[in-house]
Amino acid sequence: MNPPANNTGPGHTSAAIPMIKILGSVSLMCGILIVATQITTLGRITHNKEILLRESIEQLLPGMHKQITYGIEPSGDLKILPGLEGKGHRFFAGYDASGNFLGIVIEAGDRGYADVISAMYSYNPDRRTITGFQVVAMRETPGLGDKIRSDPGFLANFKNLEAEPDHPITTVKHGSKRNPWEIDAISGATISSRAVGRALETSVQTVTPVIARNLDRIKRGI
Repeated sequence: MNPPANNTGPGHTSAAIPMIKILGSVSLMCGILIVATQITTLGRITHNKEILLRESIEQLLPGMHKQITYGIEPSGDLKILPGLEGKGHRFFAGYDASGNFLGIVIEAGDRGYADVISAMYSYNPDRRTITGFQVVAMRETPGLGDKIRSDPGFLANFKNLEAEPDHPITTVKHGSKRNPWEIDAISGATISSRAVGRALETSVQTVTPVIARNLDRIKRGI
C-alpha cells in the first residue's frame, strides 16, 4: 500500500502563491470600491437630509426667510452652528424677511411600535406652547401607527399644546383629553401616540429651559 501523497511540498506552495495574490488583489479592489461608494454617496445623503430638514422647518414656521441653528453645549451655553447638520442637542430659530423672530423648531424622538419615531415641532417661547408637529422618519404600522403623520384629529393636538415644566406632556386615551398639556391618542395606535408624547416631553424638559435663559439673544439672532 502506497503512502498518501504529500501536498505540502515546494511545488504545491509555488502553485498556491498566484492564487493568494489574486485573492488579495480582489479583496483590495472590493475594499477600495466600498470606500469609494461610501464617500460618493455620503455627500448626497447628507445633502438630501439637509433638504428634508429645511423643508420641515419652513413648513413649521410659515413665512420664514432666515434660520439660525443653535447648538447647546454641555455647559448649557449656545453656539451658532454653520449648517443644519450637527451633533448633540440643537434647535432652529426662524425669522421673516424683515428679521422679525417667528419661533423655534426643535427635534424630538422616541421608540414607537416598530422603531424610533423622529419628529420636529414648532415652539412659541413667549407662550410656552407647541404650535406644530411633523414626523420626519418612522416605520410604524401602515394604517395604524403611521396615522401620527396625517390624522387631522391627532395633529390638532399640536396647534396649541401647553409645554410648561410644571405640567408634563402626557398622552391620554382617545376622547379623554381634558387639559391643554395632554395629547389625545389615536384609537388603535396608542403605542405610537404615547411615543410622540414621550418624545415631546423629553425634548421640552431638555431644550426649553436653555431657550428661556437665552431668549433675548435668540430673538436678536446673535
